[in-house]
Amino acid sequence: MENILIVEDEFDLALNIKEILENFGYNVVGIHPEAQTALTFLETSKVDLILMDIQIKGEMDGIDLCYTIKDKYNIPIIFLTAYSDQTYLDRISNVIYDGYLLKPFKAESLKTAIYLALKSKPYAISPKDYGNLNLKIRDKGYLVPIPLNDILYLKADGLYTKIITTVKSYTVRDILKDLQEKLPDKLFIRPHKSYLVNVNKIISFNSKELIIKDTNIPIRRGFFKVLSELKE
Repeated sequence: MENILIVEDEFDLALNIKEILENFGYNVVGIHPEAQTALTFLETSKVDLILMDIQIKGEMDGIDLCYTIKDKYNIPIIFLTAYSDQTYLDRISNVIYDGYLLKPFKAESLKTAIYLALKSKPYAISPKDYGNLNLKIRDKGYLVPIPLNDILYLKADGLYTKIITTVKSYTVRDILKDLQEKLPDKLFIRPHKSYLVNVNKIISFNSKELIIKDTNIPIRRGFFKVLSELKE
């Protein structure tokens, strides 16, 4: 039975969703109205999927919380929101998520979204296997396997992404989000919406930026703590 966490600050709505999920055969392991308690819960609990409201209590909203969770855990996230304006859509488009449902939604729509998110969850990869893995790209008509351990960082460039390695740089016609889905989230983190970096290549960092080789890469608000825990 899959464990589902609900992050929603409307408690009555959260209880209603909990009841629906339990009728579908899922186990609701918690309901949290704000980011910090949800993050604390994740430190000690097994969660297979998160239903995330965008407008939650506290300084960090659901989109920022999604960034933080995706940088630390391999957990599918489905956004539940009453908002569909361009500002939210632009922000959501820069984060890896696994579903989006506009409130009010039907129970069957929720069931389908959860099923698809759980089915698409990638298998975990052991860090010892990273040296044997490649990111396959097309460069000038040729298929090029790039060893993951050679990648320094990736940078978004419109509809393209620049891949900076220890040997050379590549530009591929893929958005950063799509490439992130192909890479192990324990090795590659997203400190800023425009960058995906190899954790093992970080030389130093502070609350505003990190350094990889001779490049200064900005980090978003609240990410310093995440990075500090990763590099302990």
